[in-house]
Amino acid sequence: QTIPVDDDKLFISAGYTVGCRMLQIAKDGDGKCEAKELWKATSLKPKFMNPIKRGDYVYGLDDGAFLMCIGLDNGKVKWRSKRGADYGHGQIIMVDDLLIVQSETGDVALVEADPKKFNELGRFTALPEGRTWNVPGLWGKRLILGNNKEAVCYELPTE
Repeated sequence: QTIPVDDDKLFISAGYTVGCRMLQIAKDGDGKCEAKELWKATSLKPKFMNPIKRGDYVYGLDDGAFLMCIGLDNGKVKWRSKRGADYGHGQIIMVDDLLIVQSETGDVALVEADPKKFNELGRFTALPEGRTWNVPGLWGKRLILGNNKEAVCYELPTE
């Protein structure tokens, strides 16, 4: 999914070693649009998920290996999750300043969306069987999750 950045920039990304880019879109004198590549990086290669923008940063899962934060100014890595966090080809959604990460194996983790450091606040196994590539949904305080075998709904605490 392309992410608009400012009025004239687009962040694009893809897996399979492609990486990410920042494009600047401008009209020439004839009114035709032109795209200029501002930077290119292999730092974030999301395969099955859409990265999430918060402020001047993007959060995403890099090719099934790490959750990471990169700067939109140059694509450089601000942090990446620790080895063993095992998010796989999961999905993320953002709620306020928190990332809800649904791992490919069915765990759900709560991670701070802080560009200064990686901090997983907690995790639980939500879907113990199957492969979880579906995007989680949030309705009020209900977290809705599904995979190739089942769907579940969890009521989240509000404080």
